[in-house]
Amino acid sequence: MPVTGLDDPLDGAHAPSLGELAAEARALFAPWFVERRFEAGQLLWREGERTGLLVALRTGRVKVYRLLPTGRAITLFLFGPDDVFGFLPFLDGGPYPAYAQAIDDVAADVMPRAALLDAVRARPDAVLTLLTLLGRRLRESFDRIETLSTPGVLPRVAAAIYALRPLAAAGSAAAIVEFPVPAAELAAAIGITPETLSRAISRLVAGGVVHRVGPRRLQLLDLDALGRTARLADR
Repeated sequence: MPVTGLDDPLDGAHAPSLGELAAEARALFAPWFVERRFEAGQLLWREGERTGLLVALRTGRVKVYRLLPTGRAITLFLFGPDDVFGFLPFLDGGPYPAYAQAIDDVAADVMPRAALLDAVRARPDAVLTLLTLLGRRLRESFDRIETLSTPGVLPRVAAAIYALRPLAAAGSAAAIVEFPVPAAELAAAIGITPETLSRAISRLVAGGVVHRVGPRRLQLLDLDALGRTARLADR
């Protein structure tokens, strides 16, 4: 049985959050993890590599990106403390479809493919946790595609800021959101120009939703309004 006592994700009674699934994966695989550190800018893996590395972040942030034929980098995911990722090659046997790079100094628990195979043999129930976690990531991607297809840019920007909110932000007027990447890279990740991003943030500031604290820092003044603008529910 899963060690955290989560309901069976297949029975529909409880849809575990990404955080709950990541915590369960960390607990299930704890005996096989080893600690590793990556310096800011260091690649965890390259697109096309097949060796595989399951990563559970302790501190720091990692971006997953692809390089277009033009050489332009498109950020696909941003991971922070407590996130678990990097297991796709373990599941389908294919190569990594993107690069993973440390944004700042990172401390993580990691597990190579051979260790994960040993862990799965010892704890076969852990496979369901990984599959459910992957399913939630896919749903997150579909939600992102829907957000990117909205006619206005304001929902995209609001959704990006809302996704970066601290978990403790609910009901707090002092919560700070810090962009984990430069504004230009964040703009590219949501399919707009840096100038459009700046204008959208200015609209949120004028509406009393956020307050600029610095070039990459925003104070959340009205989390409910931000969520409504993003067309997302606080799950």
